[in-house]
Amino acid sequence: MSKSKNNIDKIDEQIKNIMNAENSSDDSENHEVIIDRKYDYDDLSATKRLDKIEDIRTDDSIENTKRLDDIKETISKINDNDNLEKEDKKEEQTNEKKEISDSDNDNEIDKDFSDVKSKNNIWLIVGIVVLVLILIILIIILLNKKSNNKEEILEDDKLSKNEQKEVLNSYGDAFKGVVSMYIEKQNIMLEYDDVIKLVNYDEHDVKCDIHEIYKDGSVYLDNCKIDNVKVTYSYGEKQEEKEEPFVVEDDGAIKVYVSKKNNSVFLEEPKKVEDYDVYSFHIDGKYSDLTLLGEEDCDYVFYYDENYNVQMINYKKDKKALSPLNYTSILPIKYDGMFDDEFVAVLVNNKWGIYNLKTRERIISHKFDNIAVNLNIGISGPPLYIDALEKGKIAVYEDGDYGIIDYRNGDEIIPVIYSGLYKSESYLFARDEADNGHIFDYSGKEYIKDKFDSVYGIVDGSYILVNDKDDLLIVKPNGKVYYNYGHIDFRKYNFGMKYNNGPLFQLYQSDEYGNCIEVTYDSDSKTGETKEIECGGIAKPILYLYPKNDTNVTISFEHPEYLETTYPKFRGQWDVLAKSNGDLYDKNNNYYYALYWDEKKVHSVDFTTGYYVERENAISFLEQKLSYIGLSDKERNEFIMYWLPVLEKNKKSLVYFELTEERESYNKLNISPKPDSLLRLVIHIKKVDKRVDIPKQSLVKFQRKGFVAVEWGGTTY
Repeated sequence: MSKSKNNIDKIDEQIKNIMNAENSSDDSENHEVIIDRKYDYDDLSATKRLDKIEDIRTDDSIENTKRLDDIKETISKINDNDNLEKEDKKEEQTNEKKEISDSDNDNEIDKDFSDVKSKNNIWLIVGIVVLVLILIILIIILLNKKSNNKEEILEDDKLSKNEQKEVLNSYGDAFKGVVSMYIEKQNIMLEYDDVIKLVNYDEHDVKCDIHEIYKDGSVYLDNCKIDNVKVTYSYGEKQEEKEEPFVVEDDGAIKVYVSKKNNSVFLEEPKKVEDYDVYSFHIDGKYSDLTLLGEEDCDYVFYYDENYNVQMINYKKDKKALSPLNYTSILPIKYDGMFDDEFVAVLVNNKWGIYNLKTRERIISHKFDNIAVNLNIGISGPPLYIDALEKGKIAVYEDGDYGIIDYRNGDEIIPVIYSGLYKSESYLFARDEADNGHIFDYSGKEYIKDKFDSVYGIVDGSYILVNDKDDLLIVKPNGKVYYNYGHIDFRKYNFGMKYNNGPLFQLYQSDEYGNCIEVTYDSDSKTGETKEIECGGIAKPILYLYPKNDTNVTISFEHPEYLETTYPKFRGQWDVLAKSNGDLYDKNNNYYYALYWDEKKVHSVDFTTGYYVERENAISFLEQKLSYIGLSDKERNEFIMYWLPVLEKNKKSLVYFELTEERESYNKLNISPKPDSLLRLVIHIKKVDKRVDIPKQSLVKFQRKGFVAVEWGGTTY
């Protein structure tokens, strides 16, 4: 509160006192007037109030006049002070207005700046929203595109009914393989969820809502989807009751049933057992492929033991055949679908000899390194039996040489002096150490001997390719000429043959993968043709061996004459000590991680199925397919390192994978002891100039178990 205001209040009090004193004697009427007037001047200034008092004053005394004069003087001073205070106040208000104005200006600037910031924030938010919207639109477009691509891929990859069945069977086999492996190796029965985690099958997405795993290791899968497409096929047989497998509560004897009527022999229990003589015998340890030596009047059964050597038992005596002879393996001999129940081949100290089962006489001493198991003179051992050329005639291998013997008496039909030997229908082609060819029949008679400068080979039994004075001829076994192809510089070429589509020959340049001369002959028109083609043999086949334990292994080929470069040097067969980790050692303790060879190209494919592969997809293609087929990490890496440069050089290629069965059909690989699992893989690569759409090849997945052997190689077109 200001000092002026206090002074005014004091003056008002003095005025009131004067008024009260002057009017105290007035009558009530005058008093009411003064009161009314008093209320009127409450709102007036001090000076005006005094004027009003003078107007209403009825009687002035000297004293009151003096008092009023004093009051006027005081009021005058007060007014002067009020005027000064008003000036100061006015100046303060002016300054305050100026400060307010300055403050308003600052606030305006701040407001403007705030507005700018606000606008910038708004644009920033708008920009972010726009970017988010753009990203959402792009994601939707990409997802739609991916969905469309996926639909296109699914459409392209849509499986036929037969393909669906094959896929489900392949998946079921893989599934069952996991179950069986754990039962056999660890005696563990896995649950379904555990099995699907272990199944190595990534070619297609397979899911089965109905799944049964039985105690005997069998599997039933139904209500399945392949790549999210429902199929009507099932895998395995459904068992209504999950029971423990039936076990015969006896001494484990194996029974053979011999008919009392005609001496027919059976391993299966007949309906009327009383009509048969029943014999029991025992086998120590695990066994497989139990087989009777004959259908009538047969005293022997044979089988593979757990080391895949063949053993034979006289079931009537429950006694090992030719006991007490200590042999590793014993092979029966078969010709024209019938077993010879008199003679067998026996392996003692890694050498083969021939014995008479009935007389127990040794016909041929133990001197052969191996014996051919089939008509194409493949060296194997031990297979389940030997397939003879003719009654009494088998092919043998001794000290790097091949020949034909009569196993009944030991006579040589074709001397054991040839570096290569194979069959073509009724004839045999042998190659001597000087690389000259010879043609024989099964009796050992030689044809076209000394009639031509060189004999290169034989196709389809009667088409023989020869060189006569640098002319290339096709002749008959009696020497008659089918066709003369004219002059060929034979110093540039090696000879090779193909068997498909009639007589077809190929001459290979001596360099490893140069051009070939392809020689054909049309027997209908009796005309021939020669043309140069791009060719190459089977490049870098290498063989890995993984036995369960350290094992001495022998490896040979049905057609060793196809082999070119080999390492270690191939001299009829390889003999190595194989470790469980895959390490190999020869007799001189030299180390090899695999066995290597190059092979003449005697087999081609037509690429009616396979894959179209572009350079940029070559790595992922090889990784995916090789993993699915079943190569290990190491094998897959080495394969890709060798063949990836070919696919990338071609830019565009057709690819076909030749697998075990096809590979075995034209150059069988013979391994002793026989592996539990064998994978042979050859990649065929053909360069193309543009995209080629071909049906996809159906691949079979390789299951590794026991003693594993893996071979891979390839060829180009």
